[in-house]
Amino acid sequence: MPVFPSITDLIGNPSEFPILSKWDFFNHAGVSPLPRRAGQALRRFADHFESNAYISSGFFREIDALRVSAAKLINASPEEIAFVKNTSEGVATVAGGIDWKAGDRIVTTSVEYPANMYPWMDVSKRFGAELIIVDEITCPDTGARYVPLERLIEACAHPRTRLLALSHVEYASGQRHDLMALGKLCRERGILFSIDAIQSMGVLPIDVRAMNIDYLSADGHKWLLGPE
Repeated sequence: MPVFPSITDLIGNPSEFPILSKWDFFNHAGVSPLPRRAGQALRRFADHFESNAYISSGFFREIDALRVSAAKLINASPEEIAFVKNTSEGVATVAGGIDWKAGDRIVTTSVEYPANMYPWMDVSKRFGAELIIVDEITCPDTGARYVPLERLIEACAHPRTRLLALSHVEYASGQRHDLMALGKLCRERGILFSIDAIQSMGVLPIDVRAMNIDYLSADGHKWLLGPE
């Protein structure tokens, strides 16, 4: 079994993060720089396929190991993990895989990233589902913009609510939604719970079972320190 360094050996170490020799980098919520070991893995993959294509690569076994690691990260089982190109494809796959009926309600917010809005707009147009959009408000004390939990709960109270689609962390405001409370509500009322976790995966705890998340989509190029 490989021996991995501790987190304290990695953080702030320019040998592990070459970008630190030039920059103090803080924009992991946009696109993260690659750690050295991720770059080495990409080069190893490219070198092998230049000379051998897929023959004797072992990459398929590594995919299986990655599936196990991804499952542990969110407390899922490996059989529940599917690899897709990006968050957009994950959300779109969910939207296209449900047997929608006219009058079904989809609850979301007005501040979702387009990848977590266009698929639900398409469902509304094609199947006659009703898209319920909960707006942000401004906190009078701080001026911060946020979507109140109670307004999301109120929007989900309608008996025709079929699905709640949210980002764990909103990309513009940085608001963290209370997934424990909302997941509990969804499970009690038989509402599907779909989460865009690209802004939180790898930096905030996610437990799909404890949070009653039915579908979770994320990408690797932010806090997971992978390539786009």
